[in-house]
Amino acid sequence: MKFLEKLPLLTTHPELLALLFAAGFVLIAGLRVLLHRTRIRTRLDSGLTLLMIALVAGAIAMLGGGTGGGILFLDAYAVFIAATAIGLVRIGLVLFVDFYLRERKGAAVSTIFRDVATLVTYFLIILSVLRYTLDINVTSLVATSAVLTAIIGLALQDLLGSVISGLVLELEAPFSRDDWIHVGTFEGQVLEVGWRTTKIRTRVNEVVTLPNTYLAREPVVNYSRPDPYHGDTLRFEAAYEASPHSVKQAVLGVLLAEASVQRHPAPEVRTTQYDDSGIQYEVRYWLTEFGELERIRDRIMTNLWYALRRANVRIPFPARDLFVYSQAPASVLDGGDVAATLRRVPLFGPLADHSLDQLATQVHRLAFGAGEVVVREGDPGDSFYVIERGAVAVVIGRQNGSAGRTIAKLGADDFFGEMSLLAGEPRSATVVAQSDVTVLEVSRAAFQQIVLGDPEILEPISQIASHRLEVQREQRRFEEAIPPFGSDPAAQRLLRRIRAFFRIGE
Repeated sequence: MKFLEKLPLLTTHPELLALLFAAGFVLIAGLRVLLHRTRIRTRLDSGLTLLMIALVAGAIAMLGGGTGGGILFLDAYAVFIAATAIGLVRIGLVLFVDFYLRERKGAAVSTIFRDVATLVTYFLIILSVLRYTLDINVTSLVATSAVLTAIIGLALQDLLGSVISGLVLELEAPFSRDDWIHVGTFEGQVLEVGWRTTKIRTRVNEVVTLPNTYLAREPVVNYSRPDPYHGDTLRFEAAYEASPHSVKQAVLGVLLAEASVQRHPAPEVRTTQYDDSGIQYEVRYWLTEFGELERIRDRIMTNLWYALRRANVRIPFPARDLFVYSQAPASVLDGGDVAATLRRVPLFGPLADHSLDQLATQVHRLAFGAGEVVVREGDPGDSFYVIERGAVAVVIGRQNGSAGRTIAKLGADDFFGEMSLLAGEPRSATVVAQSDVTVLEVSRAAFQQIVLGDPEILEPISQIASHRLEVQREQRRFEEAIPPFGSDPAAQRLLRRIRAFFRIGE
């Protein structure tokens, strides 16, 4: 403790320095109490504890007579120097690395390299204290430690191999926390990269702990970096009687309607093979949410069934036998009497029975799944729809990414699209299926045959359509005329009268 010889006051009055150490101890203890309920306290706790130990050891060394003390007090002084240095390094790392770099700046600082740097610093501090405070020959100590290290290394070579593999993974950084990876037979999201192991969470919420040596020798596929775009491939068969062009159009319609499918690169549908029972198609699309892969596949495959059915594309059964079927198997979406359904539509009330029967033979039955769009606002159209089964929502303003506003909900025997059928007007609203829906589509060509045979029916039909259109306009005008409650003084005054009448809030 030669530096004390330059401070006569502290050398002649060591109790004064001990008192200062005691005061510092009290200050740090008070600081720990103040930080007790804060987030930073748990991380600074070890560093503050080391400083308190250092101050106690320093007080003991001073009270023991400074440079004139015995071995016990010299050791206390060495503890003071080492604990102070290590404590300050510990606090500095927490404040600078954990809070400033990681949380304030968002920098990715490797935990493993941070720990390695910390241990090396601690080791150098201890060696310096041993050499310059306790006057111990560090060279012989290091030589002895090297022999001991070699013995321990042979005994723990598997553990050391995992640690070294962890360091290599940190250097090369093939993945980081929250990345989706595939390694060996495992696929999941990276939770933690440690000294010896790496933890990943699978799609079924199982946490798998993999040795770093396993990751170092197995090929690793990273689905998140450096490019988040992941190409997924689906395959299905369609019957031979459906043209490949019509099949591709139906499939591309499903892909473009799915929000998770990226537009760039554009999705593709390819004809890949002619099989025994049908034509094999391959669907390639791109997504950035790899964690949602299975849900996206489910939505695409579900909507694909409805789209192929609407396009009259049959998904064939395997050609395994020689039985001949006279008709296709019935579906749960096959409807009943089309003519009876059309008779319940007010718009077709003026039609004679034979005209309805003729129209029923040319109606197309279409199936839609929940969430699918039947018609879209602003699109051209010349057909009319009658709901045979299920429910739909009529939405306006659903354009350019807007969710729009639902103005009506329609069920069985309700209809929509009469102005497109009668006058060729664009669709005035978006109609979205709320459940599995079956609709009857009446085309312009089919209706034109009826009109040419009896032009007189247009007069009552136009009256019915005009009245219905006026009712729809009044409904929209009423909904649009209602402002938000905060900017409606009349509604606020009425609310106050109602509260006063019912004596609410008195």
